[in-house]
Amino acid sequence: MSSESFKEFKQICQGEKLQDMKRRKDWWHIPFTFISKYFTWILIRTSITANFITIFGFLVGFMGLLLIGLGNNLFIFIGFIFLYIYYLTDEIDGEIARYKKQISLRGIYYDEVGHLIYLSCFFTFFGYNIYRRNLEFLYVILGFLASFLILGIRTIRKIAIIASSKSEVRNIISQEEEYKQIQSSKSFFKSIKKIIMNLINAFSHTHIITTLFFIGNLIFIYSGNLQILEILMISYFIFMLIAFSSFIAIKAKSIKKDVIKIQLSMQN
Repeated sequence: MSSESFKEFKQICQGEKLQDMKRRKDWWHIPFTFISKYFTWILIRTSITANFITIFGFLVGFMGLLLIGLGNNLFIFIGFIFLYIYYLTDEIDGEIARYKKQISLRGIYYDEVGHLIYLSCFFTFFGYNIYRRNLEFLYVILGFLASFLILGIRTIRKIAIIASSKSEVRNIISQEEEYKQIQSSKSFFKSIKKIIMNLINAFSHTHIITTLFFIGNLIFIYSGNLQILEILMISYFIFMLIAFSSFIAIKAKSIKKDVIKIQLSMQN
């Protein structure tokens, strides 16, 4: 049985992550981290492991996508609820792991694989939902392509981590000097990049996308106006295409700084 106060418990489970979220301005996580700590407070008193929550959450999230793609209006509504439960478990598993000191490579592996499978299907089921209503296969294609793009953005985010592990990179980078030069440099491009990255991160995040499509489906169920969903899918495909292209260009400019930061953090 836990003996520390709730405040101390929260610091153990969320302290560092909340600071990291604040630094990166990941405000879309706030509703889930606010709720998750109460469930974690209960679950740490059981034998349930972080890996169990990870796998359970993924299965719930994937079932949610299936219900959205294949179900009637009631099942679609339930499907969106399942997606929100998945996002909640995605916070809880990490909190349990930090509290119970169950952080492991296998747990990280399960979490990453779950994200990859989930994202590869994410927009596809939204597109199929629309196709079932208007019989235009275009929306399945747009959904599939948008899923590829959101998966591509996540992959590009990981490139610096992969590059930092290569010995050839360590040989060509004078870390301390290069990093200080990069940190001190200020440019118009750097300001524009920061704005673009914040927008991309916000509107390409599944929490935000799910909420927009949830609202769109509620409007459709209430009004019968399918155009709201069609416009949403077309708009998001265009946005994801622009975001993916922008991300490639931005990361090409910042890859050296990103690798240096990762290497320095590994040394400290």
